[in-house]
Amino acid sequence: MLNTAALSAETLAAVFDQSVDCVKLLGLDGSVQWMNGNGLCAMEIDNFDHLRGRPWASFWPQESQQTILAAMPDALSGRTVRFEAFCPTAKGNPRWWHVTVSRVTDTRGQDTGFLAVSRDVTETELARQALVVSAAELRHRLKNTYTMIASLLFGFARGNPEHEKFADDMQSRLVSLSAAQALFSTQDVPCDLATLIPALISPFQSPHCAIAIAPLPAALIEQGQADAIALVLGELAVNSAKHGALAHGGTIDVTAHAEPAALSLIWTEQSTKAVEAQDRAGGQGLKLIDRIVRARKGELTIDWQASGLTVTLRFRNG
Repeated sequence: MLNTAALSAETLAAVFDQSVDCVKLLGLDGSVQWMNGNGLCAMEIDNFDHLRGRPWASFWPQESQQTILAAMPDALSGRTVRFEAFCPTAKGNPRWWHVTVSRVTDTRGQDTGFLAVSRDVTETELARQALVVSAAELRHRLKNTYTMIASLLFGFARGNPEHEKFADDMQSRLVSLSAAQALFSTQDVPCDLATLIPALISPFQSPHCAIAIAPLPAALIEQGQADAIALVLGELAVNSAKHGALAHGGTIDVTAHAEPAALSLIWTEQSTKAVEAQDRAGGQGLKLIDRIVRARKGELTIDWQASGLTVTLRFRNG
């Protein structure tokens, strides 16, 4: 039975040796002093003597070395440093790692070196990259679809001034809609709230439904929050265009409040078809964005009334 008295240096080394992660002990100068067996296997290192005493940063690609060097003084300050970076194995096979660096002290509390633990997250990273590629392909296909629809409209309207005016107006809307649709699935969402919200909503303007955007605070928001806002406003606008005010007439008001403790976004929709829209719009789309918002540490509330609905999206800061 393992007990405190049995935790000798050799025993601890044996425990670390069984870890599936790549565990390393570094000197105060950042040199590699020890690595567990599974770590050697993960990094495809045949002989640890080729690493012993060499700077840990030297085994990383040039673009990651500054991150490695900065981690050690941060760890000495008492922080546990975490980051993800790319580093191929000794045999050149690509790998991505989630790395944790913390300081090691002796029994008197004196700093003696660092503990660096690297977990192989290659499969997760490759899956993420595949999703990015799929999203880019989807955006490209959508853009081509909008362009094709605009071309068809112009083709049918050619020669009729009244129809040509309509086709020209629809082309402008399709271009705006294409730009807004791209925001719903891209990592390049503008993170300035005053820029983001009009870009998402303006393509849906309609003579039958006034969309009023209250003066917006010039607030910079986190990427995850911007993604969630883009998805929520996109879902609300699409639902309204199918079932609510944008389809049947009414009004939409959008306001935002940026405070030190929280960011709030409120969508207020007045429509004569609100009751019917509730049954149709309460499906998978809203359930999905609610999960996405909660994953971004936000809250989404929907208040249905006889005359419309009020949706509040709130993110707490800190």
